[in-house]
Amino acid sequence: MFDNSTRYLILGKNGMLGKDLQVVFHDRDFVALGHDELEITDEEALKTAILNVQPDVIINTVAFKDVNKAESEEDKANQVNGYAVGKLAKICRDFGVTLVHISTDYVFDGRKKEGYSEEDLAEPINAYGRSKLLGEQLLIEAMEAEYKGDESENGKYFIIRTSYLFGKHGVNLLSKLLDNAKKGEKFKVINDQWACPTYTMDLAKQIKWILESNEYDSGIYHVVNSGKTNWYELAKTLLSDAGYDPELVYPCSITDWEASAARPQNSVLLNTKLPELRPWKEALIDYLG
Repeated sequence: MFDNSTRYLILGKNGMLGKDLQVVFHDRDFVALGHDELEITDEEALKTAILNVQPDVIINTVAFKDVNKAESEEDKANQVNGYAVGKLAKICRDFGVTLVHISTDYVFDGRKKEGYSEEDLAEPINAYGRSKLLGEQLLIEAMEAEYKGDESENGKYFIIRTSYLFGKHGVNLLSKLLDNAKKGEKFKVINDQWACPTYTMDLAKQIKWILESNEYDSGIYHVVNSGKTNWYELAKTLLSDAGYDPELVYPCSITDWEASAARPQNSVLLNTKLPELRPWKEALIDYLG
């Protein structure tokens, strides 16, 4: 039962989502740690932190996020996005702590035109996606393991897949677009890669609601703002809403994008388990406000 007395540990406090989680959980008992305070790949450091904080719930937002760099540093991506998550999950299972872990639409190959539900087979096409899928698999394996002689109650787990994150804290494509627009510079944006833009504040609120509604079992959940689009349409809407000339952005194909990592062409996440979030266009207005 999660309520006002629940203690939370937020990992990745300096990221876009980590900062919004601290805003959303401001009226709850929480501790937030960043990379300087806790190295997530250090299993002993994880145990020590959890023993010191004594959380009921851990929300892990830490990730190796550079999709292109993951191609040349796949081992590092696997360590952070994969094996560290497995270690964290095992500790949570041992201590009866509930674990919320943030995953991605990039676990899918992007070939399914209608989008992907929580039950669809994950088949990533780049190193980043493979590392995130590894983390999901190791988390489930650890949290569902049975230990002989263990009488403690199992902590729950929630794997939250999301996509196209944007928020007020940190650098993202939207903040880069706005910086370019202020300078009057043009910017090319992909117009044939489809997904669901998601505002980190809305995601943070939904994570809190999932936990404190006490209605949902362990499992994989898709949490995205409603409505699909591509980066080009998103960019034009952003500039128009912000009062800039939308013609400052011009389209290009995903096949022409100069990137070392392949991207799924259609990674729309279908939410089949939770109430829908508001449309991304409404969230975008709040982001600009």
